[in-house]
Parts: sequence; C-alpha cells; structure tokens
Amino acid sequence: MNTRKAIARADELRPNAVSEEMKASWIYELDGKVAELQGVPVPESKWPEDFDHLMPSPYDNIYELYLCAQIDSANLETALYENDMEMFNAAWDEARAWWRRTHRQPESGGWRVM
Repeated sequence: MNTRKAIARADELRPNAVSEEMKASWIYELDGKVAELQGVPVPESKWPEDFDHLMPSPYDNIYELYLCAQIDSANLETALYENDMEMFNAAWDEARAWWRRTHRQPESGGWRVM
C-alpha cells in the first residue's frame, strides 16, 4: 500500500480535518516499526512523494487502521480510538506473526523462548 491510498482509505472511514502531512507522518512512524521488525533501515519520509510501504498485502491494512486510530485520538474520540487500537493491534499481531513465520532464518534453530 502506498501513502496516498492509505490516507484515502482512512479518510473514507473517518472524515476529518487532519492535514495529509500529519497523516503521512503517522504512516512513516508505523513504517519505522515495520522496518524494525523486518531488520531493514527505517525509511526516510519523502512526503509528498508517494511510495509503497514495507508491509505487503494482505497485511497492509495496518496502515489505514493506524491512521483511523490516530485521527480519532486527535479528535478526542476516546471510545473510537480504543476500538481502532484494538483492531490495529490484532492486525499488527497477525502481520508480525506472518513476517516471523515466513522470514525465519533456517540456521537459527528455532525461536528462543525466554
């Protein structure tokens, strides 16, 4: 998913007055977390230039869910924010689990349990 598509989808779900620049910064914040998970350098914000984000489909819905939560937080919509974060956290957990399953290092001998 790219920045403009994520913003457009979130705007459909949550009509708002938040600037596109602010929404783009929230997306890049999340991409930083994705980069950490994937072990790649954190992407530099290139707004207003558009580019694809790190989490691929079908797990890229995390971007629009995160934007919805941030918009509700900015609008002081506490109940909606809590619901959005619950949905985001579930999608984020699923995306992280998928990433770890499919990108596991064969020589690692498995995951270490602490």
